[in-house]
Amino acid sequence: MLAALAILVLAPAAVASASTLSYHNPLRNPETGKPLSCPDPSVIGGPGPTAGYDLVCTSGYARNAFPIYVSQDLVHWRPDGFIFPHGHQPWWALKSSGTHLGGRYWAPEINRIGDRWVVYFAAEYDAAKLDLQVPGSGRLLPGRMVIGDAAATSLHGPWHTGVLHFRGQFNGVSAEREQLGPAIDPSVVSDPRTGLLYLFWADQSTQIWSGELSPSGLSLDDQIHLVLSAGEPWECDPRDHHCTIEAPEPFYANGLFYLLYSGASTWDASYDVGVAASSDPLGISQDFVTFPRPILRQGDGFYSTGHTSRPIIGPDGNTYVLYHARTSPGVQRLSSGRYLMLGRFGWADGWPTISEGPR
Repeated sequence: MLAALAILVLAPAAVASASTLSYHNPLRNPETGKPLSCPDPSVIGGPGPTAGYDLVCTSGYARNAFPIYVSQDLVHWRPDGFIFPHGHQPWWALKSSGTHLGGRYWAPEINRIGDRWVVYFAAEYDAAKLDLQVPGSGRLLPGRMVIGDAAATSLHGPWHTGVLHFRGQFNGVSAEREQLGPAIDPSVVSDPRTGLLYLFWADQSTQIWSGELSPSGLSLDDQIHLVLSAGEPWECDPRDHHCTIEAPEPFYANGLFYLLYSGASTWDASYDVGVAASSDPLGISQDFVTFPRPILRQGDGFYSTGHTSRPIIGPDGNTYVLYHARTSPGVQRLSSGRYLMLGRFGWADGWPTISEGPR
């Protein structure tokens, strides 16, 4: 059972505290006072006198992979090292070097499974170290993004890592076949009724898949399922009409599995957050039904709003999500310009809502 996800089984009608956090978006880097760059944030923890929160972020090509931040209030974050500092990166992945000549590390998600930390992430695999074969298609293209996992008894390692899934891995045995391409944005949900774990991920750029994990969270059942395909008008970039869905973040509430996800282009103002729901985490007995409109959009001087964390209870008893946004429009592909935001999470007519909250 994922102890870290226990907050997600709260019913939508849960009563929040009368007081709320005081903060101003974007959240700030305590060392520089500037907006804190933290793309694709993942957070774990909870309120309490001795408790706190841990946060990890996408690092891209940075020399040290996946920065760690710690906080007591979800607002003030202090740097606390890296998941994979230079020289301690997964043996099977291209090493990041601080330049585009090295490997990329993308969208980590932090979890507690049993008595271990488990981090899921995407990284470019090193074909010189690992031979990944797609049934019927030959070798996976070198440098392709794959889903990795890492387990440790301490958040600061040492980590035991492996490749959890690459796109097309199960095409020879699964009832549904993945097209070839990068696999990114892994996330996990626990079914509180059964204790089973499920992995969700995005196949760039138009599909979201899920599959059942082993109790350890370190192996994936070969019968995976397509749960969502791009199709809603808001999921398409108005400039080139290319449709994208990614950044799945599942959680359980009120007897249903809800799936937060992002659509359109992460690099411009079209990026928004949507939500879908099903009683079945694999979408087999019941398809995931999408809410027709985004629940978080650009506004108030923020652009490219998306890739939320899981909902998490703040020290005031209210529920929040972290996400990233840019402070200027345009299509510059600068990952470090995606800043950390905090939003209030709520409910309306049975569907999740996200509001920017205090400014």
